[in-house]
Amino acid sequence: MAELSPQENNIQENDFAYQQIIHLLNSKNINYKLTTHKPTKTSQESAEVRGATIASGAKAMLIKESKNQIFCLLVMSAAKKLSWKLAKQIINSKKCGMASEIDVYEITKCLPGAVPPFGSIFKIQTYMDNSLIQQGDIINFNCGLRTKSIQMQIQDYLKVENSQICDFTEE
Repeated sequence: MAELSPQENNIQENDFAYQQIIHLLNSKNINYKLTTHKPTKTSQESAEVRGATIASGAKAMLIKESKNQIFCLLVMSAAKKLSWKLAKQIINSKKCGMASEIDVYEITKCLPGAVPPFGSIFKIQTYMDNSLIQQGDIINFNCGLRTKSIQMQIQDYLKVENSQICDFTEE
C-alpha cells in the first residue's frame, strides 16, 4: 500500500523547527538575517526568492539507514548532488535512502523542502559536506517553514551546529 504524503494526510506546516532555530541562534548571540517570502519547495525556487546563488543554499536531506532504522541529516551546497556511495561510507551503512515524506514530518515536524540544516534540534547526527564551506562565507536555508529563510555566516553555523564535516557530494 502506498504511503500518503503529508498533504494527503492533511498535515500542515508546523513552526517547531523555526522556533527552535531562532531560540538557538539568539541564545548564542549569532547574527542572522531572517526573510519572509512566498512558499518554496526546491533549492532553485529558494535561491530565486532569496536573490542568492544556489551554491549558498544549505540543502538538508533526511537520510534513513535501513538496517538499524536510524536517521541522520546530510547538509550540502544545493548546487551539488549527493553521492550515495560516499554517503553510505560516511554513515557506515550498506543500505540507506531518502526518508519518506511521512518520516520527514514525524522526525522534523517540517514539510519536505523546509528541513533546516540543524539535526541537533531533532536529536539526530548532522553531517556537513565540504562543498558548503568551499562555496563561500554565507549560507542560506529554509528554517523549518517554506516561507522563511535565514542567511548567516558559515563560521557561525559551525559554532552552533556540531556537524561532522566530510565529503559526500559530486558535481
